Amino acid sequence: MRRPLTYAAGLALAVTSVVGVAGCGQPDQAPTDEGTVSVPIQPTITPLQTEPEAVETSAAGSGGLFDLGDLLTTESCDQTDGVWSYRGTFANTTGEELPITVAISLVSSADMTLLTVHEMDLTVPPGETVPVEAPAFHSDPDVDPATVQCLTGVTDKDQ
Repeated sequence: MRRPLTYAAGLALAVTSVVGVAGCGQPDQAPTDEGTVSVPIQPTITPLQTEPEAVETSAAGSGGLFDLGDLLTTESCDQTDGVWSYRGTFANTTGEELPITVAISLVSSADMTLLTVHEMDLTVPPGETVPVEAPAFHSDPDVDPATVQCLTGVTDKDQ
């Protein structure tokens, strides 16, 4: 038969062992002036990178398209009586013929909802400037021109 004193001593030894093991490997906790505890970062934890990754937008993209938007000059993208028309020029400053696709998009200024996209294919000889025209490419008399943006993009079809 076990004596109550021996049982109590065994229990005290077990509790002390559990508390001792639980405290192993933990850094010292140092309270701050506000009473909170500061624990240093463990060497196995690495901070997450919060800065966005830089992307080079002037080079060819993964889809093989090359943005030639800087060579397109928009002269007008207007609505008259509910009919939208576009007029501009494309200057091929390269030494090669460029087969291109010009995209004209109308989007809502409020939430960037796409209203329409009109695409046209052109071939521009080296060193030349050609007109880019899309008369009556979209018709909607209910759209207020003040709430719409006209966006353009140009891609090289050979890239």
